[in-house]
Amino acid sequence: MRSDTANRRLYQLLFPFLLLWYAVVVAGLVAVIATFPHRPIGSLDEIPWWSHAVAFAVVAVTWAPVSAWLDRGVHQLAYGQRDNAYEVAGHVSRQLLPSVAAALAGTMALPYVEIESDGRVVTSYGKVPEGASMVEIALSYQEQRLGTLRVSARRRRDRLSAADMRLLEDLGRQVAMTLYAARSREQLVAAREEERLRIRRDLHDGLGPTLASLGLRLGVLQRTVQDSPEAAAELAEELRADVRQATADIRRLVYELRPPMLDEFGLVDALRNLRSGDGLARTVSAPSPMPELPAAVEVALYRIAAEALHNASRHSGAATCAVELAVVADGVTLTVTDDGRGLPDDYLAGVGHRSMRERSSELGGTLAIGEAPGGGTRVAVSFAWGSS
Repeated sequence: MRSDTANRRLYQLLFPFLLLWYAVVVAGLVAVIATFPHRPIGSLDEIPWWSHAVAFAVVAVTWAPVSAWLDRGVHQLAYGQRDNAYEVAGHVSRQLLPSVAAALAGTMALPYVEIESDGRVVTSYGKVPEGASMVEIALSYQEQRLGTLRVSARRRRDRLSAADMRLLEDLGRQVAMTLYAARSREQLVAAREEERLRIRRDLHDGLGPTLASLGLRLGVLQRTVQDSPEAAAELAEELRADVRQATADIRRLVYELRPPMLDEFGLVDALRNLRSGDGLARTVSAPSPMPELPAAVEVALYRIAAEALHNASRHSGAATCAVELAVVADGVTLTVTDDGRGLPDDYLAGVGHRSMRERSSELGGTLAIGEAPGGGTRVAVSFAWGSS
């Protein structure tokens, strides 16, 4: 809800700005009229009456975008950039990591602290003393190696004590969480931008030309239906095929935005009807009745379950798979357990596992992929309402 202060500021600006905008439009019309031959305007009484009507129409048409622009300005003045979540998150992450490095150096009296991720230095603080040794702490979160924390000893030929190392390892976990949040935000923005670009390409390069072609060919059909009925019938059949293809494209785009099965059957029955391939037997257990979940959480659970079932069927050699939904007052947990070969010793997250992590982190959830108690693989994702 907008505060009374913001409303007062908006109304205080709108009325004088409306008068000013009206005066500017009238002045512009007068300047144009004055350039007409035989229409000199020497005083305000000589301004034609219809110029006010035109000015009023122009102001009425343009006032909506102008007032919306003022509204955004007042809203940002009152609340800052709270509505632009990505910009706020980006600003916080850019400021947070350097602050973490500086706080770590100041707290432990370290001359140099460096945070590295993906082969590049994210931030550093201080300067390495000449001849001082360097210590590296691995930064990991949710079984993911995110980067390295490097610190220097305090003096030349000095070493950090065992107590210093224990403290650094504890602090490294906090640094890893901060780094994970920053990386998740970047991945989320990149993934959504890629999704928007893909949908735009599908609409612009696929569906758009198809519909434009249909319109042109319908015009041809209209002209030929009387003169050449056989050619018109053949063209009508081609148009029917194009309409079917356009309909299929629209359904595919709708499915990628939100699976229709969720709206048609609900989450539990949609999970029961998921296609996994290779005859994988499946059991689905959930509370009855199933509480209503946020729409974004439903989509994430459905997509993650679909990916987990695909992996169990295609990669782990599983014969059975158990899907379990557990709902508590402030969250939901989805667990998918199979009886396959389990994760290899040299396990590296593939595209499917990275996709599941991105979907969970997008809504602030947590994802764990590991060995099932009786063998096989267990995928568990949890969402809390406060995070979604």
